[in-house]
Amino acid sequence: MAMIFLALPSASLPFRLRNLGKDHSQEPIRRIHGYPHFQWIQVRSGQLRLSLETGDSVARPGDGLFLEPDKYHAYSAEGPDKTTVDWIAFDGSGVSGALAGSPLVQSGVFRLSSAESVNLTMNDAWQEASRSGLSPSRLSVFVYGLILALIEGVIGPGGLSITAGIGRLEPVLTAVARQPAQPWDIGSMAALVGVTPQHLGRLFRRTLGSTPQEYLIHLRLNRASQLLVDRPDLRVHEVGSAVGYSDTNYFIRLFRSREGRTPGQFRALHGY
Repeated sequence: MAMIFLALPSASLPFRLRNLGKDHSQEPIRRIHGYPHFQWIQVRSGQLRLSLETGDSVARPGDGLFLEPDKYHAYSAEGPDKTTVDWIAFDGSGVSGALAGSPLVQSGVFRLSSAESVNLTMNDAWQEASRSGLSPSRLSVFVYGLILALIEGVIGPGGLSITAGIGRLEPVLTAVARQPAQPWDIGSMAALVGVTPQHLGRLFRRTLGSTPQEYLIHLRLNRASQLLVDRPDLRVHEVGSAVGYSDTNYFIRLFRSREGRTPGQFRALHGY
């Protein structure tokens, strides 16, 4: 078992490697307030039970746990066999944007169509982090490579491959990303790909594990978070309007329900 923890002066990088572990014999973990970074935990042997506020699930060899920052989770070995994992923790300003449109928008257990590319990327990151004279920029490349490998390899709910599912939804995902403030409803989204609203809902659930409206809310709030930091000149109601919420009180309630703080508090947290 080996672990590496990094404290590098790399605040400007969009992808930052924070720590990683290799061939780790998994002990029980319970974090009421979550962990401060994103995590990917790859199961090498045994079984791992993950508990979230939404329920429990079990990861087997080749599966992985994706954990969002600052969200309750607990996990522990299950069954008679020894459970070993490789894990990596990362953050950075570019992570949420890179993961948007993939199933990895919420914590959970995920299957991979092939774990090999993920294993290779994690091993390369380990080799780089083990060297003296660490290069934050090189480690950033490995984190980005891992995210791409996960997006390509993750199997969405219902067994639909992420590549096929994302390809089918591409017109919708592109349109709402370009114009998040438009009054999108499931009918207008379905029209973009020539399917019924019911079929679009099934595609979203099988590929992304969410409804079209849940995805839209997630995208809008991500955009709002970015605007709150990048555009301190904008008032809260202007940020809400820019992402499609003309009712400022509703926007504040929605933002607070996800972030645990108001838009103003979120902005202050980031120094504005």
